[in-house]
Amino acid sequence: MDWNNQLTKGMFELAILLLVSKKAMYGYEITKELQKVNGLQLANGSIYPILRRLTMNGWIESYQEDHGGRSRKYYFTTKEGNQILSERFEFIEQLFSFIVSLKEGNDKNERI
Repeated sequence: MDWNNQLTKGMFELAILLLVSKKAMYGYEITKELQKVNGLQLANGSIYPILRRLTMNGWIESYQEDHGGRSRKYYFTTKEGNQILSERFEFIEQLFSFIVSLKEGNDKNERI
């Protein structure tokens, strides 16, 4: 099993929500930010199905804006998207803390 692929697949939504919660961003801009992380293999254009899914879930919305004769679609989080982001980020933090405690051999391992 390709663990790296499985883990990163679930991280894209979280990473995108984090990015567009800070400022509205267009697809290519989001892709470039995600490509800065080693191990996140994301081809140009492959982000759009994720953006559509996040939009259909009501977690992000978009608006069009013209830049130099080109139209760009900017994405931003909704109230529900911010709530989902908060819940998922909290879970990831708890999971990471648990994994670190296992590695360090702490006896205080709590259920997530």
